[in-house]
Amino acid sequence: MIQCPNCGTGATDSTKFCRQCGWKMPQGEDAATWRLPPKTEPAPAPGTEPVGNTQTVEPPGTSPAYMPPGGFYEPAPAVPYQPETAPPRGNIALGDWLSNGWRVYSENWSLMSVAAMIGGLLSLCSVGILAGPLLMGMYRMAFKTMRGERPQLADMFNFEGRFLQAFLAFLIYAAIQFGLPGGGKGGLFAMLSFVISPMMTMLLAFVLPLILERKVDVVQAVNQVFKLIFSREWLMWWIVGVVFAAIVTTSPILCGVGVLVAGPWVISSAAVAYRDVFGLDDPNRTMH
Repeated sequence: MIQCPNCGTGATDSTKFCRQCGWKMPQGEDAATWRLPPKTEPAPAPGTEPVGNTQTVEPPGTSPAYMPPGGFYEPAPAVPYQPETAPPRGNIALGDWLSNGWRVYSENWSLMSVAAMIGGLLSLCSVGILAGPLLMGMYRMAFKTMRGERPQLADMFNFEGRFLQAFLAFLIYAAIQFGLPGGGKGGLFAMLSFVISPMMTMLLAFVLPLILERKVDVVQAVNQVFKLIFSREWLMWWIVGVVFAAIVTTSPILCGVGVLVAGPWVISSAAVAYRDVFGLDDPNRTMH
């Protein structure tokens, strides 16, 4: 029983208004309240538990992971970081290098031959000081041809701050190449020179374009090329060096001017070999 707060007339608990005066009877606090129990999911049967993570926390700044309808998100395996510069592949194809190198040279044969003549004269006049930088400039001309660009004679003198590194590279080559035969007159030194000389040719052939293309110092370039040529395929690299050196050294026999053809040809072939082994930043659009 409750009483009207206005007139005191008694009434049942369910009465909303007083029958005597019409006053609203109190309800809320004393009225019974029914609460539904919280909704619960039935436990999965043994052996039917879902596989995978049901919640994926994304790192800041990334989009939320996709969750298929009615399923569970399975995170993808992490992908290892791939460096921008790929390691040397070491595929040796001497015939392709010589034929493609000839094509590179023949596209601008007159310019390349003139550059070889000027480079040879300046190298002699400077007692070999300009030999390495000028060789690096001829590599630049070959690379521009391979990229479908038009090389210029000025490219041979565009060192881009790599003059000292190219000079040191040629100095290392000359010290070993010309210093080894003078170490003695016996057959052992002659045999050692016969083995080492072609490897030094390949060392210089790859160190100069590495300095030019990847802007590394001479120590890093020599270390990388040394590991490449003095590997399990050292004999094949030795053969390549023998062929390159033989083309250049025997070329003066051809009317005395064969070096003006053989020199640029070998440089172009070495540029193609560098592209196949180390790769170029710009895809080759001329040679296929």
